Amino acid sequence: MQPDLPCCRRQNGYHHRKRDGMNEQQSWLKIGILAIAGVGFLAIIGVALAAGDDLGGTTWVVDELVVDGTSVEPLAGTELSALFDDGNVNGVAGCNSYFASYEVDGGAIAIGPAGSTMAFCVEPEGIMEQEIAYLTLLGTVDNFARDGDQLKLRQGDDVLITYGAANSR
Repeated sequence: MQPDLPCCRRQNGYHHRKRDGMNEQQSWLKIGILAIAGVGFLAIIGVALAAGDDLGGTTWVVDELVVDGTSVEPLAGTELSALFDDGNVNGVAGCNSYFASYEVDGGAIAIGPAGSTMAFCVEPEGIMEQEIAYLTLLGTVDNFARDGDQLKLRQGDDVLITYGAANSR
């Protein structure tokens, strides 16, 4: 006959390792607690990720640009827009459609170099200059602030582009 070992229990003539002093009911309780904790952790991560990008889900239309230190409205008959979605921003720059990548970290934003379609527009006068200015400004912003239906893209403390939500017009 084999002796009882302190690390094991004997059942049906074989030694079985003990479960850290827990019975089967305690093991299932431990598994249940870990499962609940895991679901809670995933919920917290999901909320944090959703809250991390306050730009998505809205089409933004430019109300004002700051060009060479002067605030200007977009030219009459033109629309400058931006739709931020899952790390990509795209919209209309006046004449051409554009696209770029972006990253958000809290209130900081970095917008990558923009690509665009290659049309050349002659009307209204100054539309191509406006487009170049808008796309250049997008590449220089480093932070943003959203207040309801208004979005401001800034460089430091200076507001460069002010948008309004398209659905609020």
